[in-house]
Amino acid sequence: AFNGLGKTIQDYCEKGMKVLVRGRIHYSKWTDQEGNDRYGCEIIAETVDFLSRAKQTENEDRGQTDYDDDIPF
Repeated sequence: AFNGLGKTIQDYCEKGMKVLVRGRIHYSKWTDQEGNDRYGCEIIAETVDFLSRAKQTENEDRGQTDYDDDIPF
């Protein structure tokens, strides 16, 4: 569905990631069973760009060393 976009997001998108979504917004209005007006908003994504990785947990950070402190510029 959605030209594979949904599957890609499901496989690679994680909580904490920054993403850029391009598409359109669709507003809807309906009446529920009790006669109340209800409103909805959907984002119809056409493209999604992954801007960052998910934030690493403290345990993942321990295995990495930051060598940038020794660079003189």
